[in-house]
Amino acid sequence: MTKNSIHFWRRTIQTAIAVFFILAPLLNANGFKFIWGNFLNMHIGSLIFSDPLAVLQVIANNRYVPSGLLMGAGLVLTIAFFFGTIFCSWICPFGLLSELINRFALRFTPKMFTNIKFPGNAFAIKAVVFCAGFLIAIMFFGSSALNKISLPFQYSNIFQYLLMQNYLYGAVWFLLAILAAEFIFSKRLWCRWICPQSVLIAITGQCNPFGLKILFAKKNCISIKAFSPCQKACSLDLDPRNLHFLNRIQCTNCGDCIDACRKTGKALNFGIGKSV
Repeated sequence: MTKNSIHFWRRTIQTAIAVFFILAPLLNANGFKFIWGNFLNMHIGSLIFSDPLAVLQVIANNRYVPSGLLMGAGLVLTIAFFFGTIFCSWICPFGLLSELINRFALRFTPKMFTNIKFPGNAFAIKAVVFCAGFLIAIMFFGSSALNKISLPFQYSNIFQYLLMQNYLYGAVWFLLAILAAEFIFSKRLWCRWICPQSVLIAITGQCNPFGLKILFAKKNCISIKAFSPCQKACSLDLDPRNLHFLNRIQCTNCGDCIDACRKTGKALNFGIGKSV
């Protein structure tokens, strides 16, 4: 990992954000207020960034549109409209943990688990989880129940409880259980097949045909018919040479495939428009 690689800068940003939300309770308690909140509702200066799914639940539960939260969700969706699902690959602290666990799992997990086949239409499954979970929460719980399984939100909650109340919040066991399952099966199970928080962001990113995406220049590829370095680099098991339809909506614009491709033809890059 070199300093001029996309992966280096992405990992630096991910790590800085993850560490900040460990220290945030102490920083906020000692007067640092420029950034405060959590991954459901985060304040950065005068700006508010709200989880779109959390806001949708508030609207459905309370039958009114909170203007402040709506603007916060709008900011998040605007970023997704232009840059795709970069929250998942550049910001989310659980995404960082999931990637690191996946890297270790590919080295140490027995093949009897790694060879287990999972459904290929991952986003369709995640969309079903989103719709079913939303309807069940509204019909039977009457509260923002899906917030409880927002792993970036629970990540920040764990340290808020631990550092401010000396209490080990129960969500830590849920988070560790997910990571353990991902290690056993060498798959990023939560991010690819389950996470309901990413659905609205991913759909919004697909609404802009000129948004940031991974583009493939077929004429430059020297491994067009083989399992390529770029495909191996993708922790979501996508083939960056074939990002169409459901594959495209699953891509988080992490850029790892671009780094891998730099040594074999430079056929991948960030851009707008269509692959050629």
